[in-house]
Amino acid sequence: MIINIILTYSLIAGIMSICLFVFGIFFEKNKKKSRNLLIWAVLFLASSFLATEYAFWLEGYDLFELTFKFNFPLIFYFGIWFVFIIWLFESRKERVVWVIFLILVIIAIIIATQCMNCVRF
Repeated sequence: MIINIILTYSLIAGIMSICLFVFGIFFEKNKKKSRNLLIWAVLFLASSFLATEYAFWLEGYDLFELTFKFNFPLIFYFGIWFVFIIWLFESRKERVVWVIFLILVIIAIIIATQCMNCVRF
């Protein structure tokens, strides 16, 4: 039951991320507000991915093991999202944002692969 709730939150975060990306790219003309919307979009995207990974872990599946060892489409999916984020912020000449995001992703992967029981509730 808790897994369904976590996956629902993950889906909501993913939808919010996409909405924020759309508003930040197409509708917001103020550069500072657009940057803030895009940073929030990246945070919602990261929370969506992490919530999905946590729900899989509660079910007994290691999403990182599935992704890195067996499943090319998942690697491609996550890679495309990350390349999109790099392209988006590079085209706006804001390299710092995606570099910080890369560092956070690396930290999350290290924690999830080395010590998943450390984040257990």
